[in-house]
Amino acid sequence: MDFVDEMRAGYACVSVLDAAWKEPTLPVWTDPAQSKSNLVHAMYDWWCSKGGPDRIPDRSQVDPLELAELLPNLLISEVEHNPFRIKYRLVGTMVSEVTGMNITGRYLDELLSADPDQPWIEHYKTVYSTKRPLFGSTTVATIYSSILSYEFGIFPLRRGGEDIEQFIAIEDYFDRTSIVDQLQPWRDRKR
Repeated sequence: MDFVDEMRAGYACVSVLDAAWKEPTLPVWTDPAQSKSNLVHAMYDWWCSKGGPDRIPDRSQVDPLELAELLPNLLISEVEHNPFRIKYRLVGTMVSEVTGMNITGRYLDELLSADPDQPWIEHYKTVYSTKRPLFGSTTVATIYSSILSYEFGIFPLRRGGEDIEQFIAIEDYFDRTSIVDQLQPWRDRKR
């Protein structure tokens, strides 16, 4: 069963199946075994060791010393519920290099194009609704019209209560960091 089948079967968020849902342009999955990334697997192992998936880990359990090897590739964000928005609270140095800017304190929807290649907000909504991680593979264009592919994982976090209030995500660019200076930098969305 692939991700879309799981969505239709009710495993994940039903609301993303309405008319606004568009199938991701690049693959996403819910089974961590499909990930090739050691960083994604390490993040999943950490998340499970803190209670997930039976009990969503709390933000207070995030210890930078425990995650030291993952920090350059981590993003911690919080959710605003109405309207649904994602605000980045901590962004690792490698993520900042790849995006070409420090997105800490920024909203995801302000950084995306009007029609992004990957439905990032829908990915976060899926994790929010299902209270389960979501994994995937995506690409970034370089200034020389080549492509950098990378894997990601998005994991839900609580913050004192039972509701999902934050996310911890990881992006693994594998050993392709030598082309970071060739990547197209992010920019503010033109409104």
